[in-house]
Amino acid sequence: MPTPKHLHLMRQCRRNRQRGAYIITTALMLLFLLGFMGIALDFGRMFVVRGELQTALDACALSAAAELDTSSTAITRAKASGMSAGNANGVNLQSANWSGQGQIVGDDITFRDKDYVATTVPEQARYAQCAHTQANIGFWLLHAMSAFSGSTGVPTTGAVAAKAVATRASAQ
Repeated sequence: MPTPKHLHLMRQCRRNRQRGAYIITTALMLLFLLGFMGIALDFGRMFVVRGELQTALDACALSAAAELDTSSTAITRAKASGMSAGNANGVNLQSANWSGQGQIVGDDITFRDKDYVATTVPEQARYAQCAHTQANIGFWLLHAMSAFSGSTGVPTTGAVAAKAVATRASAQ
């Protein structure tokens, strides 16, 4: 039968062996938490870019709608005004050139008549609609984690889309 001294030594030996398990468990938990932090930061960035894009498209639609005065040059002026106002807003973390990605172009701006049917007739245009998709928004931490882990299943870029509609008349 073991003596009290032997029992104490056996317990201490068992405790020493378990200390390594704590380190391994902590290291695995830190990796797990880093992954969630990467997801939160990268998707948080996507929400910021989406908000900036929505602001740019709101400016585009409002500016384009202000030019819809039923004259024969209304659509031409509206497209130019909408592109100018929309592209003046920074998108992709307030980048002046939208981080080299495509900005609002004439094809992103469409017009609708009083019944909300698509039209290209300047005298009938009542609503201006701006729609744009911002592609190739790079993920930072997810990209780094996929390079570190050697995984190829993690996307390295994402895209966001927004749309805005405006008119000169009362919306009610």
